Amino acid sequence: MILNERSLRNLEGVHPDLVRVVKRAAEITPVPFVVTEGLRTLERQKALKAAGKSWTLDSRHLTGHAVDLVDADNFGYDMPDLTEIAKAMRQAASEFSVPIKWGANVKYGGDFKEINDSPHFEMDRKAYPASGVSIATKAKEVATNVAASKTVQIGTGLAAGGTAVSTDSIPSPPDLTAVSAWKTFGQTLADLGAWASSHPALTFGLGAWLVGTIFWNQIKAAWAEWRAS
Repeated sequence: MILNERSLRNLEGVHPDLVRVVKRAAEITPVPFVVTEGLRTLERQKALKAAGKSWTLDSRHLTGHAVDLVDADNFGYDMPDLTEIAKAMRQAASEFSVPIKWGANVKYGGDFKEINDSPHFEMDRKAYPASGVSIATKAKEVATNVAASKTVQIGTGLAAGGTAVSTDSIPSPPDLTAVSAWKTFGQTLADLGAWASSHPALTFGLGAWLVGTIFWNQIKAAWAEWRAS
């Protein structure tokens, strides 16, 4: 099949390797598809998350490392059709040695364990480690998700309580691209420090995640060197 004008337009700004995969998949797929979305702005991503249509700000669409595909016949999300499209995408990705992930849940044969985003295909972060948001924003989102998903135990030992943490209490990272933000940067740090001291469990988990994210390459290299010794 030949991609229509809408699909080609939506591939503008998408990573060239992924564009090659999509175009090759279009040639071999038994189910014609349309590219409904490729590159996104941060403003659109925020709107989608606020509307409950996305679960994260750190979307691969922000950097052109993801596309959404639907059946061209009815713009549907039927799993049999999307499964055939996924097979074509995986074959094309294999031909070009471009690692991709399918957003469908694992129970449908996809690569996502907790959600089902069957039209979504993205380049593997390990091979293409780009991000469209800052570490501070990702840290805020991780902390919010953890606080919202379970009760946080305050205190230690037998004295630990079961006080739930309000996600609204987590300070947002400052936008340092604005000059005025620097004037309140000190207060933001103070707010973050106060919040961290009040939520040691979340702070420890978040700190471990940040260290792992920032120093992941060094950790892998050290581990490989240790195993080789």
